[in-house]
Amino acid sequence: MNIACIDLEGVLVPEMWPHVARCAGIPELAVTTREEPDYPRLMRRRISLLRQHGLRLIDVQHIVASLQVLDGAADFVSALRRDYRVLVVSDAFTELAAQFGVPLGAPELQCHRLSIASDGFIDGCCFLPRRGKEDTVRLFQEAGHHILAVGDAFNDLAMLRLADIGFLFRPSQQTVNAAGDLRVVEDYDDILRIAAATSTH
Repeated sequence: MNIACIDLEGVLVPEMWPHVARCAGIPELAVTTREEPDYPRLMRRRISLLRQHGLRLIDVQHIVASLQVLDGAADFVSALRRDYRVLVVSDAFTELAAQFGVPLGAPELQCHRLSIASDGFIDGCCFLPRRGKEDTVRLFQEAGHHILAVGDAFNDLAMLRLADIGFLFRPSQQTVNAAGDLRVVEDYDDILRIAAATSTH
């Protein structure tokens, strides 16, 4: 089987937390793993800020739902489905990523989960039992599947390198500098063209 492991933020949708920061007027929420690479620590800080400012999960979901998927992303996922099982492999959280289910055609999500307190505030994270996204690719490959992967950031590089074919999508120059061995693409059509030529049937 052909399986496409696609990152969410920066590939299919804009970055969520900077958007929440702008809409809620909480600049500290705009900090990402670029500034704080320890993701659990970053999430603890975000959760603390949300409670301090009175934002419950439903409030964050409403803000995230106001984001539009990137131009062409829905058509890209639809076209990819002709030859691939499409799986969103992301370090985002299902409770937020699910806001994009309808515009993206309800792809399968492999994301972390949020723990929600009885008062509706986010109170913790339930991280997937993986060291990185590359673990997902490795498991599928061990089962004999052909893997295409698309990502845009440092935390995607190991996944892209392990995949049978990997694409670095519209990365920052900093990411490009660290990934000179990877194929860089600027639009979805390039991915679809190469994927069509390499998929197994």
